Amino acid sequence: MALELAAAQKVLSQIDRDELAQLGADLTSIPSPTGQEKAIGEFILTWFEANGLRAVRQDVEYDRPNAVGIVKGDGTGLSLGFNGHTDTSFTGTEEDRRMVAVMEPQSELAGKIVGNKVQGLGISNMKGGVAAFMMAGKALHKSAVKLKGDVILAAVVGEISRTPVGPWQTKEYRGEGAGTRHLLTHGMHSDYAICCDGSDMNIVWTQNGVVQVKIQTTGKAEAAWGTNRETHPMVKMNAIVKMTKIIDAIEKWGAEFEAKNIYPSPTGPLYPKVNIGGIEGGAPYRPNYFPGVCAIYVDIRMPPQVRPVRIQYELEKTLNATGLDYQLDIYKSLLGHEGKQVEPLVQSAEEAYQHLFEEKIKHEAADRASIWTDTNVYNELGIPAIKIGPRGRRIGPRNEEIEIDAMVSAAKLYALIALDICTRTRTA
Repeated sequence: MALELAAAQKVLSQIDRDELAQLGADLTSIPSPTGQEKAIGEFILTWFEANGLRAVRQDVEYDRPNAVGIVKGDGTGLSLGFNGHTDTSFTGTEEDRRMVAVMEPQSELAGKIVGNKVQGLGISNMKGGVAAFMMAGKALHKSAVKLKGDVILAAVVGEISRTPVGPWQTKEYRGEGAGTRHLLTHGMHSDYAICCDGSDMNIVWTQNGVVQVKIQTTGKAEAAWGTNRETHPMVKMNAIVKMTKIIDAIEKWGAEFEAKNIYPSPTGPLYPKVNIGGIEGGAPYRPNYFPGVCAIYVDIRMPPQVRPVRIQYELEKTLNATGLDYQLDIYKSLLGHEGKQVEPLVQSAEEAYQHLFEEKIKHEAADRASIWTDTNVYNELGIPAIKIGPRGRRIGPRNEEIEIDAMVSAAKLYALIALDICTRTRTA
């Protein structure tokens, strides 16, 4: 790292711990479930303008703005993008009861500073990371260091794993890359990128893809009372009972798929995963009838060497062997990627980390690396990207917290990587 130490110290001195903590709390106090990111996006755009950065609003769809801030270089050097999502893992409303049996009061979910932590829904995933790169951008601008390339700070909508399917078709279900794909297909390219999602400040640049599948089977919707199991066998009449056989087959296939498809990435293994995450069947108000329809929803996390057509082939082969009727529809398909030509950015991160913390950067743990984040969108579109960011923990069914010092460490790391990359001259 050809980092000029005086410039580095000048930038780092502009990072204020208390200001960063308050920024994290302010972001967290603005509810922003997937599809409802307008208020937080507008807050961030106003913050960028107030702190001297160029603010760019990208309307992904109505009332869903990506909020982008730019620290301008002189146009002769390499650019670096920072990325973080503004939507949260839970909505913070009664809708969450579909996933959480017991919920804390909504009043506990607002952002607040408690001792050396910031608490609230979304601070760990991932408003702490967003606040950190916002503060890094402000520090770069305020220090007045001369940059050759642009620093692009992108707070994007729609990263949380939500997928439109069936009656759930509104913007509240368009996640998992919606904002970042719009960001990059509407002009905000950079030479390199950092996804600031939580990783305990460990580094990774290879992540799994996603396939989501709806599998439906049918029974005969007629009265069950008065029938004999010999003449009306449940596995033919009852779609739910039939589905239990299909679930057994998928569970067996899933165990084999997970064992056979571990991916040896440069930072360690990626683990695939098969999870039956939803089921619908029958009529709760009429359980005296054989249910005529039952559907399950399956999420498959697949490493970069696996494609959706292979998932479909293996599932159909598995289900055909049961002899049961079914209908299979893939309703989400996102590829996994290993970042290519990412070595200069990795080296910059390693050297900045060593400079700041006097120890080597660690690789992300395999279980945490084996997910999908917006890092994949950058690598898919040919922008070498890594993921590294602060992460806190869950302190309630939905509530989260993060150490203020973790946010400060991230802001300092982001500032130094940007200072390194964006002072490099572009070559032919």
